[in-house]
Amino acid sequence: MNRARGLFITGTDTGVGKTLVAAGLAAWCRAKGLDVGVMKPIATGGTRQRGQWISPDAMLLARAAGVDDPVSLINPVCFREPLA
Repeated sequence: MNRARGLFITGTDTGVGKTLVAAGLAAWCRAKGLDVGVMKPIATGGTRQRGQWISPDAMLLARAAGVDDPVSLINPVCFREPLA
């Protein structure tokens, strides 16, 4: 049986649940014993922390997946404005 190597979650607007679905899937896969990695390549609506823009969504994904990768690896591009 072939297994999925990755999933890409997309949506057409802000606040439609992309991160919630991705976090749920990551947590479910982790609970099943699968090795999980997450990435939010581009995020908006970030907050300024320690001199850089941080995406709360990216941190939620990291917690759901149980990874401790640096934020710059999980979310390399983060903007302040919430955009779709």
